[in-house]
Amino acid sequence: MLRGEGWIVASAEVDARTLISQTHAAMDLAGASMLSQVPLPWPVPPTSFDVNEFTYAFQEFVDTYGVPRYKEINPALFTAVTFPFLFGMMYGDIGHGACILLGGIYLLITHPAYRRCVSSAGENEMLGGVYASRYMLITMGLCAIYVGFVYNDCFSLALALFDSGYLWEGSKGSVAGSVDGGAEANLSAPYGSTGSIYPFGVDPAWHISSNELLFFNSMKMKTAVIFGVVQMTGGIFLKGLNALYFGDRAVFWLEFMPMIIFDFCLFVYMAVLIFTKWAINWDRRQLMGSCGIDGLTFDQRPCSDGDSLKHKCALNFGGETGGCAPPNLINQLINIALNPGVVDEPMYSGQGSAQSALLAIAFLSVPVLLLGKPVYIYFQHASQPASASQPISTQIEMDQDSTSSEDPKSKEVHSFSEVLIHQCIETIEFVLGMVSNTASYLRLWALSLAHTELAQVFWEKIMRTAINANSIFFVFVAYSTFAVVTAAVLLAMDLLECFLHALRLHWVEFQNKFYKADGTRFTPFTLGQLSDK
Repeated sequence: MLRGEGWIVASAEVDARTLISQTHAAMDLAGASMLSQVPLPWPVPPTSFDVNEFTYAFQEFVDTYGVPRYKEINPALFTAVTFPFLFGMMYGDIGHGACILLGGIYLLITHPAYRRCVSSAGENEMLGGVYASRYMLITMGLCAIYVGFVYNDCFSLALALFDSGYLWEGSKGSVAGSVDGGAEANLSAPYGSTGSIYPFGVDPAWHISSNELLFFNSMKMKTAVIFGVVQMTGGIFLKGLNALYFGDRAVFWLEFMPMIIFDFCLFVYMAVLIFTKWAINWDRRQLMGSCGIDGLTFDQRPCSDGDSLKHKCALNFGGETGGCAPPNLINQLINIALNPGVVDEPMYSGQGSAQSALLAIAFLSVPVLLLGKPVYIYFQHASQPASASQPISTQIEMDQDSTSSEDPKSKEVHSFSEVLIHQCIETIEFVLGMVSNTASYLRLWALSLAHTELAQVFWEKIMRTAINANSIFFVFVAYSTFAVVTAAVLLAMDLLECFLHALRLHWVEFQNKFYKADGTRFTPFTLGQLSDK
């Protein structure tokens, strides 16, 4: 009698029973074959996911970092959506994104021919990896094109797809025409009206303005912070979902809840401040802080030009401006922690008190995160009848040994000091990590800026110089040089750079909020592998 034990994917159990019965009957063996469930306790089960041609590359990304623990939330599901988009934020350009998209489409079309070559001549590992990422390249190209439309960048050139909301002397309804250097742009319609808003993306007028770099720096930096906070917050929520699924009340109430409170009080609030500044009509606010020609303020109080803005402002929100001037958000965010309760440039009434309360709640959540779970486990252990010398039994998150024969539901035994030290490390890593991870998302801004400036330098120093020379031969040589440099730097090196940075944001900033990555990949049993060994 031959007996063996192994894991079977639940969805394949019926197929396995059928194959065993058919094999047994074909060999004309006496007796019966059977497939039965091994009684508990079991070793830690391996992890298996059904992947298709689209999700395969993203699952490989996750598995390279670490295989998901059995029944843990699989980050590949979210990576398939967020990875191409974060790449597009760094690589946003219509032209360059179209090149990546065309490359992905080419791999998609030629994939059947490649498979025929593999079946006859064997597989090339490097070429196979490139073809396996064909759908990923397509999504990366699409996201780069979409963000390129948002940035209004096509090979570093702005596209006037719609009429601009700004007018110069010599331009009529667009940025076309002769514009003198230093000329002032004026809105073509009242501020906030439909006519003053560009239908989609950035108005091309910003690309020829003297403060172009300041505008794009501000926009891209704030956008990077917002998306970073959203992704990190999503990772914390996934930690809570994992705790609910596994029924771990201590993790949910004493780890997830303090983490999400800390996150909302400081970092989500930071994103709310950004949206608040964007939503306020600062033209009207500044009018409310001005002194009219009749010597009266907006709320009909006597004033003079020498009065401070705080005195003239009708809002009376406090600080130095009273709420009538746009704030410097960087200084305001720093002062939340370094100068609590003091807001020099408030945006709403009671902002200082609100920020002090949020800071206090965030600080109070840290001791709960640090001591809550160890104390809960200590009292839980103390309430159970046991000898005084018996160490604490807890399900502390440790690296699991896939070859262990212990029941995965059994509890590992650790002393209270070990549990406390482990929780202290977790707390320090989370609190400091939230700050450093938020700063890390600024790479979305930095790499986007670098990509745009490189493309602009290549165009202006090579193509624009040749066009101004008014020589066909010179233009031909310059275009060849421009194409080679663009392909080598922007379509090769910069693509790889943005790719690696997007990967790092998922591995470090996103997955460390919830992902244990200590599982074992399910490997099907085959006699062929044994014979090869």
